[in-house]
Amino acid sequence: MGSFEWVIITGSFFVSIALACVVIFKVLARQNQANTNARREALQKLNFRFTTKIDAEKSEQLNSILSIQKLHSHSKKSLASGVYRDHPVQILNLESIIFTGNAAVTVRQSVGIIPLNRSVPEMIITPRNVLHGLGELFGSKSVSFPTHPDFSRKYSVKGSKPELIEDFMTPQVLEFFEARPGIFWAVTKNTLLYFNSAKELFSFADIERFLKRGTRLASHLNKS
Repeated sequence: MGSFEWVIITGSFFVSIALACVVIFKVLARQNQANTNARREALQKLNFRFTTKIDAEKSEQLNSILSIQKLHSHSKKSLASGVYRDHPVQILNLESIIFTGNAAVTVRQSVGIIPLNRSVPEMIITPRNVLHGLGELFGSKSVSFPTHPDFSRKYSVKGSKPELIEDFMTPQVLEFFEARPGIFWAVTKNTLLYFNSAKELFSFADIERFLKRGTRLASHLNKS
């Protein structure tokens, strides 16, 4: 086979790859648009106000709350605000970079933000994984609750004032967490922040379930 034929074959191959990429990008774009439309409709049913334009003042307020996550970089894609079960709630769609070992991974997730009506000790409540066990071997401290071993098995709790966290976490609140493993919870600046790691919410059922979990915990924390 001559060099001309090889040029033709190579060119055809790269054209095919380019066309395939264009098709894939178009499919992804259509899917993203469909998801965005589904989210808008769901939020409209819940009487939430949706925007993709977050002003500088609101962005700064959100950054202050998000700082407890210690994100290396993030981008706010949209914000929905409303009232659910008498609680003012914001749902922030966030794109952030998370470092896992030597790799940087971009994730998109929906973050719930609910202000609390009382002073609450700052804390981060994270679903346990292998890394938590390794960290504790090297001296990392987590607040433990001997009366609720299931909670301590499922979650790691950290904060600058562990004695206040121990006093604050009532059996009702601990049992709430025991029944809902897998969610990242944090309290900072008297605001509850929570999300399912790397999960965006689009459907009405998923968003409402998400709101129920957050507002139920907010009610427990406000009464603790």
